[in-house]
Amino acid sequence: MNDFDRKVEQFFKNYQDRGMKKWAGFFLSDHTLKINKDKAKRAIVYQKKPSMNEDEISQLLFKAFSDHYYVQVQLKELDDDGKLNADICGFVEGYQEQLIIISGQKVAIDDINNVTIKC
Repeated sequence: MNDFDRKVEQFFKNYQDRGMKKWAGFFLSDHTLKINKDKAKRAIVYQKKPSMNEDEISQLLFKAFSDHYYVQVQLKELDDDGKLNADICGFVEGYQEQLIIISGQKVAIDDINNVTIKC
């Protein structure tokens, strides 16, 4: 065994790893950042747009589908805090029975409050 190997072996005989303690500062700051982002996201209040009837909604969605327009769809349902969720944004990809597929997300026509076309 050469001199370097003996020094390394001696070092690890006496070395005590602090384990997760040395990472605690990183986890704490990352966790704090995540909490602050979640708070900011929850602080956003979405305003209710004018309600549309099913015919208006269907016509706008069909126009958006046929002309490949970008849409914003506001749902009627509220989250656990009683607030409106963020709009579903994207392109109308198709229909499946009573469901509309907007950027991969299936939405029932009955659940839609408002549709806005973005050209």
